[in-house]
Amino acid sequence: MLPVGERPILEVIVEKLREAGIRRIHLATHYKEEIISNHFGDGQEFGIEIEYVEENNPLGTAGALSLVEVSDETLLVINGDVLTRVDFQAMLDFHHEQKAEMTVAVKEQEFQIPYGVIETDGLRITGISEKPVMRHFINAGIYLLNSELRRYIPAAQAYDMTDLIVRLSEENRPVVAFPIREYWLDIGQME
Repeated sequence: MLPVGERPILEVIVEKLREAGIRRIHLATHYKEEIISNHFGDGQEFGIEIEYVEENNPLGTAGALSLVEVSDETLLVINGDVLTRVDFQAMLDFHHEQKAEMTVAVKEQEFQIPYGVIETDGLRITGISEKPVMRHFINAGIYLLNSELRRYIPAAQAYDMTDLIVRLSEENRPVVAFPIREYWLDIGQME
């Protein structure tokens, strides 16, 4: 419910989902559940249908899915602290084209090391890279899951999406990365 401009970030996310054609949303709540449900009600005022998944204890980024009614539809899961302009329909199309069971939105991040990085072989210096820039894809907190993957999520226990990604990867299941080129910001970071 952190304000972004004059509205809570969750309202911005809900609006983006509605604009993408999503009409039914499950909001997993534990922290500030009453404030969230008082703000959104049943969702009608926002042009959607909202059902609340109340976590008695925090269940992690995937655990609440064990409390959602079973459906054959592909599930879109998005963290509540992410601002983005990602094209959800393009992500879903990509998910189907790749025949993925899980698609993870990723964002390229650059990190410049402010020092010269020494390369060694034992104690012998073999090279130096002056203030190199490293590029990595990071987890953007947006996921598509085929509904049958819910069987991997323990019932009403803490379980994170990263746990699910690791398990599926270990079983050689099709988990793919969807690079986000659009605007993306994790407001969970102070800076």
